[in-house]
Amino acid sequence: MAKIISDKGSPMMVLNDIRRDGDKLEIRGQMMGAWPSKMYITLDEFGDFIRIMLRPPLISYVFLYPFFLIKKKIKRNKPE
Repeated sequence: MAKIISDKGSPMMVLNDIRRDGDKLEIRGQMMGAWPSKMYITLDEFGDFIRIMLRPPLISYVFLYPFFLIKKKIKRNKPE
């Protein structure tokens, strides 16, 4: 389960599953934590999806992800 949150920290979308439905990707989840929904990425939109996923900010986030986790763990274990 993955959450997409607002700038205030409240869940905007909860992603439960991604699966293939024929030539589309079906994304199952809940909008605003309440409304079950199915969203689709069609063959035509998949190219745009890949272009968004391969942008430098996302790639750098993927590489820095382990360091962000370590930093978070150190902050959590730090006595105050």
